[in-house]
Amino acid sequence: MLSPTSVEEVRSMLRTLGADDRGPGAVRVQPCSTGLNWGFGADQPAEDGAVLMELRGLAAVRELDLENGIAVVEPGVTQGALAERLEGSPYLLNVTASSSHTSVVGNALDRGVGLHRQRTEDVLGLEVVLADGRVVHVGRWPGPRVAPAPYAHQVGPGLTELFVQSGMGVVTAAAVRLMPRPETHRVVRLAFAATDLPEALRFLSRVRADRLASGVIKVFSSQAATAYGGTSDAGYFAYLHIGGAARMVDCAVAEVTERALRAGVFAPPRVHGPDDHGTTIAEHATLRAYAGDPTANDAMVEDIFRVPVRETELSGTAGWLFFTPVLPPNSAAVARAAGLLASAVEHTGTGMVVGHTFNLMPGGWIDMVVTIRFPRDTPTSRRAQALLDALHDRFAGAGFLPYRLDIDHADAAAKLRDEPELEDLLARLKDLLDPHHLISGGRYAAHR
Repeated sequence: MLSPTSVEEVRSMLRTLGADDRGPGAVRVQPCSTGLNWGFGADQPAEDGAVLMELRGLAAVRELDLENGIAVVEPGVTQGALAERLEGSPYLLNVTASSSHTSVVGNALDRGVGLHRQRTEDVLGLEVVLADGRVVHVGRWPGPRVAPAPYAHQVGPGLTELFVQSGMGVVTAAAVRLMPRPETHRVVRLAFAATDLPEALRFLSRVRADRLASGVIKVFSSQAATAYGGTSDAGYFAYLHIGGAARMVDCAVAEVTERALRAGVFAPPRVHGPDDHGTTIAEHATLRAYAGDPTANDAMVEDIFRVPVRETELSGTAGWLFFTPVLPPNSAAVARAAGLLASAVEHTGTGMVVGHTFNLMPGGWIDMVVTIRFPRDTPTSRRAQALLDALHDRFAGAGFLPYRLDIDHADAAAKLRDEPELEDLLARLKDLLDPHHLISGGRYAAHR
């Protein structure tokens, strides 16, 4: 394992490895941030024989601009550390529903989803070390000649996305956009039966269209509640975050709850204030995450696995796998996705807790998160992997493609993109930036 503690060490390591006397391609380097990419392979390289370059030693908050809402952070900066730095400030972090020890940079580069938006939307610019040791800055990178505006583009073609879910370079820092802290907020919980899912989604979509909710609307199945260590007596339950000026929040909460009662498909709404704890550890974690605080997530994870957070992948009492397809924002697509999942579980799902969450994103699409929690014994582990394989096949057949891949499905990336011309372009760019393919392509490599 390589463990650099500075950008200069990253540059030096790549130059040294690139000059290996065994010739081009003899060494492959797989960068990772803090290694807590749970459910997708953690810090394990997707490519056999790759050397892990762990970047948690680059842990500086280089800049915290609380006038313009921008932070420049290295890969070892965790969302817990940055959220703590923002306490009492006019800004909060768009946190993800994972450990407080996860990397802000690493999660954004894998297109993780926060409680308020997808985290790639937080990225303004990147610092990248190329395979030959050169350092380049892409996107809107703060500097003496650049006014610190939360605008994500340089003049001309944009290159930031080239280094997202890619092996084109080693990202050593990111400039990220922070979120203005609202005067107050509420979280409305709406429970409903599984048979009312289509009508409930139409209701939630209308709430979103009327701008009565802010952030991601999260819809958990009862099995998802169990998978995350909670309980539910309803088929589904949704969380709607409403933040802003106090009077506006009060009006929006009243409107949402009145509409929900008139809809006739929901149990009486439950409204959580900023200081409410929630009824379960899992619910408390969700409420705190909406407020920009990821620390309660660790208690949830440790309650599930009965070990410290950093030991879950190695010695936890259960295993975790995730499948994350993108769905169109309509009830028919969601109903079909739920049916595909139920069918796959019926064939392979014994001995596991398989839940799912529909995240209604501000951009209008739906992020479906399937959670497979299973005992670590060999037979059940194999059934869990067989279920994940079946989900990839069935959902791809319906056109519901995943936006993140685990290490065991890394060979699916090119097939999912399904465009030879694009693969050729990506491969040519890889050859240009990294002619000896020193940096592993990871889970999203291009193939010709």
